[in-house]
Amino acid sequence: MMSWWERWSRRLIGLVALCALVLVVWFAYTNGRWQPVGEVSANQGGIVIQNFDSDGNPMSFEYEEPPSRVIVTYPGATELLIDLGLENRIVGTVEPYGEEPERYREIYSRLPLVTNSYVPSREQVMALQPDLLMGWSHHFTPAALGDVRQWYERNIGVYIVPATIRKNQPTVESTVYPFIDDTGRLFQVPERASAYKEQLQKRVQKVTEQVNQRNYKPNVIILQAHGHSTYSLYGPVYLVDDIVKKAGGHNLADRQISVVGPERVLAFDPDVIVFVTVSQGNRTPSAEEAIAELLKDPNLRNMRAIRERRIIAVPFADVNNGNGRVVDALERIAQGFEEEK
Repeated sequence: MMSWWERWSRRLIGLVALCALVLVVWFAYTNGRWQPVGEVSANQGGIVIQNFDSDGNPMSFEYEEPPSRVIVTYPGATELLIDLGLENRIVGTVEPYGEEPERYREIYSRLPLVTNSYVPSREQVMALQPDLLMGWSHHFTPAALGDVRQWYERNIGVYIVPATIRKNQPTVESTVYPFIDDTGRLFQVPERASAYKEQLQKRVQKVTEQVNQRNYKPNVIILQAHGHSTYSLYGPVYLVDDIVKKAGGHNLADRQISVVGPERVLAFDPDVIVFVTVSQGNRTPSAEEAIAELLKDPNLRNMRAIRERRIIAVPFADVNNGNGRVVDALERIAQGFEEEK
């Protein structure tokens, strides 16, 4: 028969377990801030922005006021801040991925650059005294800037650009538009952000209507060269896959294939190659220059799309900056498919 002490011990253990469960649920719901994720703080007038850690797990941080000292480690975020007239909040950014389009060039050239090429050191970050870091997901790993939680503990916010999260299958709707909405809310310029997003949506809708009017749906590979006849093929974990599909193409690569020899490329027989061109120094090669370089590879000369020169070149930054420039790429690719038809 169970003793009095044993009965009460079991009840006490059950109570402790219940309390632990309540605490876990509370942290998941509020991130430990006594406030549901994503809600506006009525008491302090701040805003909780729902975002991610480097692994794509949901995170949030409460901003009591719009950030005024921003360090950006991702050119796409710098460009979006310029688009929304917020470049005066930037205290440090990284060099752009090649030559900037005319609409960004002058402003970008006047922004303070961090001394490291792509990601500052933690010491550089602390010296600049930011209240917000914006960047790639892989910048917030132990080998780079550290986990986002470390910065939260210093009361420095972190915003990871949605297009850099390598989970699921990113689309313009799931990455670019939320990025614009979040930036508008965070810096309290929602009207500017809404107007910017609306004009992008109109451009995407125009392409969609044009694509729906044609039956041509080319098979495509999305290729990037690394030199010495090595290549990568973009799969669905990158936003460019959605861009190609919206333009009316079918991506033959159903997974990411990174840095392989020409034999892996030759395994495909695409109607069209979408060629992602990488900058040389600060200069982005023209489409003609990039295509000519691809045609020089003797290992690919027997590929049908190479023989027939059915190649559409798009700059790396257009498809990888996670902002409105993806619509530039969408329009270019859709026009290219129309011409190839």
